[in-house]
Amino acid sequence: MEGLVIFFLVLIGLVLLIIEILFIPGTTIFGIFGIISIIASNYLFFQYFGPELIVYYMIGSSILVLGVIIYSLKSKTWKKVSLEKIHTTKVSKNTYDKLKIGDIGKSKSVLKPYGKGEFGDKIYEIKSVENYIDENKKIKIIDILQDKILVKKI
Repeated sequence: MEGLVIFFLVLIGLVLLIIEILFIPGTTIFGIFGIISIIASNYLFFQYFGPELIVYYMIGSSILVLGVIIYSLKSKTWKKVSLEKIHTTKVSKNTYDKLKIGDIGKSKSVLKPYGKGEFGDKIYEIKSVENYIDENKKIKIIDILQDKILVKKI
């Protein structure tokens, strides 16, 4: 029974360390709990089996942890969960060249405070300076920022 507890502590520690290294880089709670779990397994092994075997166990568990981490970093199995597609599209900023302050339009959705508005024949993402504007209400542009169109109800 003691060996089973020690085995599961090492297994949990390995899983938590792999999660830390591969999926959540940085020092997070997974890595800390993984290290604590492996240290607890070393301590319990010392308590259950004595000081004669602890050196061999610590060397074995260290080799096991390093081997699993090195194998998981070099293994091709992680290609399935890694992001390989690179986005090359760019966001076009300030596409509001045809709009000017004072233009009149119509709200195409409810603005609370963000929503859609139609100016001319194009629909834009807009923000109301008021809290709420119903759909199909006349609106007026009061300011055009770099990434926002601010409107108010007429």
